Amino acid sequence: MMRLYQYPFSHNCAKVKIALLEKGLAFEAPQVDSTLLRSSAFLALNPLGKVPVLEDGAFAIGESEVIVEYLEDRYPNPPLLPQSAEGRARSRWYSRFHDLYLGPQLSTLYFALSDGRAGLPEFAVEVDRLLELVALLEAHINPQPYLLGAQFTLADAPFVLSYHFIEILSAAHGRPLTAVQMPRLARWFAVASLRPSAASVLAEAKAALAGS
Repeated sequence: MMRLYQYPFSHNCAKVKIALLEKGLAFEAPQVDSTLLRSSAFLALNPLGKVPVLEDGAFAIGESEVIVEYLEDRYPNPPLLPQSAEGRARSRWYSRFHDLYLGPQLSTLYFALSDGRAGLPEFAVEVDRLLELVALLEAHINPQPYLLGAQFTLADAPFVLSYHFIEILSAAHGRPLTAVQMPRLARWFAVASLRPSAASVLAEAKAALAGS
């Protein structure tokens, strides 16, 4: 059985779990702590000392986007990428937008709530940046019902948990984003969140956040 080292409230880990569940693959998902991340055994799996990390038999690999691409290559059915070159490129664009821009900004706002930065006047620019990124995404999409049409793909997977974080973090920083401000994203989430894979990941993340 595969093993996914993860944090249940990590949007990058959530993306991988959704891909595994969508493909119907059996896996264990042990939570990790800082001691494990610094251990020689874990660093042998991922020298960066970060999660997620997937073990598939004797093979281990880190970095969420690399993991989901590996799963697509190794376990192609059901497919989570469109067949056309254009569709695959579009899916990867959404993944890059999430992993390089939206995801890191959400992390900045999340950690600022506990490290004191959120109360600094100059931190307002970081909240502005989140709103700008969400507005950009909102203007760019036209869900039908998923980001690339009728098929749920790797374009959708990264945003499932991040949509929840957009709502709770914007509110926590005094600039709440709701369905009124992002109707297309809200319409997409209303459908995507009903998928068993998404519902499972969201429930696990919310439980972990409530207990943290």
